[in-house]
Amino acid sequence: MKLPRMEWENVKPAPGRLALVQRFVNTRHYRSGGDLLADAEEATAWLTGHGLLGAGERIGERERERLVEFREALRSLLSANNGMPGADAHALNDFIRSVDLRVQFGSDGRPALESASSGGAVERVVGSLLTEVVRAEAEGRWGRLKACSNEECRWAFYDASKNCSGRWCTMQVCGARHKMRAYRKRKLGS
Repeated sequence: MKLPRMEWENVKPAPGRLALVQRFVNTRHYRSGGDLLADAEEATAWLTGHGLLGAGERIGERERERLVEFREALRSLLSANNGMPGADAHALNDFIRSVDLRVQFGSDGRPALESASSGGAVERVVGSLLTEVVRAEAEGRWGRLKACSNEECRWAFYDASKNCSGRWCTMQVCGARHKMRAYRKRKLGS
């Protein structure tokens, strides 16, 4: 079963602004081969369309490469959220040292983390996404954003199950394939 990209966009979406982080990670579709950050022009269009760049702002090839590096580092964290190895927190922390985040108090007196307007476009984009990650962690939702356990897929999905035990972006595709492989392996082994 192969779902069109628009249907994949709606597979187990994260709530609120955490969906932006999910969409960013899902700009690369391993199963169908698409990448919405494939070149600087496409990346600029995607980032602008999702409110991460202002109208008229552009990124170059080096900035695009850095965003792809950040995207894949986030994906490795989502894999770790799903109990799989691969999170390189040290490399991610080195990468984000250039990002300027600050605490801002709202009129309700509650603090909120936000990306500072200083730095280049990449730093602002990464800062905006990281503020959503930190917010989700504070609200107890970050651990529910996971990467599919299917190594050929790795699609980011939100695990809304009661016990947070979801492993697949969709049971109809990735989960069924895993079960079929396991079945065949058992049959061959017996």
